[in-house]
Amino acid sequence: MQKQTIHSATITLKLPLDLSLRDEIAALRAAGIPVDSLGNAQFGFLFIRTGGNSQNRKNTFRWFASSIP
Repeated sequence: MQKQTIHSATITLKLPLDLSLRDEIAALRAAGIPVDSLGNAQFGFLFIRTGGNSQNRKNTFRWFASSIP
């Protein structure tokens, strides 16, 4: 049986779902996640998940500095 590999994100950031794209990109960059003007990771892998309850929806950004094999 193959051993399961667990990958820990380099940076994890939770932001409100209703944040403007401009503010979202500014927050990602301030956290150290290298994104372009559209919010795409310039390198590595950026995983985005939406969660929370109906009144408190959030996007969780998990950035991995290198690609996941």
